[in-house]
Amino acid sequence: MKSRKFLCAFLFLSGILPSVYSQNVKTESVPENGIVQTSENITIGALLSGYLIQDNNLRKLALDVEKSQLTLKETKINNGLDISLSTGTMTFYTGPSGNSVSIKPSVSAKIPTAKNLNASVSTAFEKKSDVTVNAKSGKPVNNDGWKDTRFKIGIDIISADDAKAKLNIVKSERSLFETRMQLEKKALETEKNFYTKLENILTKINSLYTSLQTVYKDELDFEKIKAQGYTSSSSTYRLAEMKVMSEKHDAESTVHSLKHDIVVFYKDCGIDIEIDSENENNLLKFIPVDIPQVNALSFISFDKENFIEIENAKWVNDYNSLVRKADKYFTLGLNGGYTIANSTTKTDTADVGISTEIGGIGLNAGVSLPIVQNDFTPAYTFSASINPNKFRTRSITKQQYVLSEKQELIDVENAEKDYETAIVDFDEKLNKIIWETSSVNESYELYAQNEIDLQKYFKMGIVTESEYLSAKNNRQLYEVKKTINKIDLILYNNEIESKFYTKKMQ
Repeated sequence: MKSRKFLCAFLFLSGILPSVYSQNVKTESVPENGIVQTSENITIGALLSGYLIQDNNLRKLALDVEKSQLTLKETKINNGLDISLSTGTMTFYTGPSGNSVSIKPSVSAKIPTAKNLNASVSTAFEKKSDVTVNAKSGKPVNNDGWKDTRFKIGIDIISADDAKAKLNIVKSERSLFETRMQLEKKALETEKNFYTKLENILTKINSLYTSLQTVYKDELDFEKIKAQGYTSSSSTYRLAEMKVMSEKHDAESTVHSLKHDIVVFYKDCGIDIEIDSENENNLLKFIPVDIPQVNALSFISFDKENFIEIENAKWVNDYNSLVRKADKYFTLGLNGGYTIANSTTKTDTADVGISTEIGGIGLNAGVSLPIVQNDFTPAYTFSASINPNKFRTRSITKQQYVLSEKQELIDVENAEKDYETAIVDFDEKLNKIIWETSSVNESYELYAQNEIDLQKYFKMGIVTESEYLSAKNNRQLYEVKKTINKIDLILYNNEIESKFYTKKMQ
């Protein structure tokens, strides 16, 4: 997994790293306008990269990654510095009693992830053309100009808002991480489908060789019958001849079916091919000869914490623990500021406030202290609210939290059990592949030597052509089996990689 390489341009950008590229298979292009005739024109790397590029689901997932990146940026913006500007309500009046203008502009800023730190400035402006007279003194009262200009800053000492804002970012980051991992997993799945289809073609070729082996055997039997003096009119002769013809017909049907499968497979890789009558006698020409002989990956060499089931279960538990922790029963916030021309005290004031909530009880209190020597009469504000249901449901919520955490920990335990089971399963699969590979290699060596011997004997006239072709066919059959073994090991590695994330969630 550490040495995966990208397959094409969009896979480069998307972070797809198929396992076969850890085996040093290079991506190669094919002729744009040419028709492929044999495997000499194409490599396994070109076929695989073409197959991946043709997969629209991969392309859609690559776009999902881009969308998740944009969503994360949006979430960070929404939970970062939030500035709001407002003109307030602007009133313009012209009437018989005079003209008036009033404006109440404001500006505020907030950082949810920094203890809900917030600051604001607001003011009011009023201008009238008529004159108001004080009823007691008889003197004119001037209410024109700026008043109630407030500078305020607040912060949460104990609150869930900052935690919830950070959780929004964490959740969005996780969404991006999972989308990237889905893309990578889909690339591995597509690679697996590619090699599975190729293996199915090889298996069918193997069946063809098995059928041809029967043909050669029946031809030998037929030759013996003719050597025994049976004539073409005898039932024994006709039955043997019909058997050979029937077997040849079955083999020809398999060839036609194989031609179709190979053409479709290449089409899936974005390549058009033609199989003429000459090449249909050796369909192995269309199987790339550079299928890599890979080394088996060790399941336990991968980080246990990156095992997908374990990582997912632990992340869910960690995230939900943060959610439960953010659900505060007690909150406390402080704020302070300065007001110019406070309309309540008719002076400049220094303002201090506190807000708190305990269960279903909410309390808000504040004091404004005049900044003058001759009049130090503060103004007080107070408000309260109560919601009895919050007290009643709080204990239920806590019990639900406890039960949910127990379930999450059970999921973690189950994931770890699955990991231990997977170790045994993959060891068994690998042992089977190793045994089959060893057995096939031994048989191949024997049949390869037997073909060499019978070819020599056939030229010397000691054995029949059918006996020689039978030996050649057996060698080809096991040559195909060797290739299938290579693919089995590639698929084994692919399956191991698909069980793990390539990296941990940061």
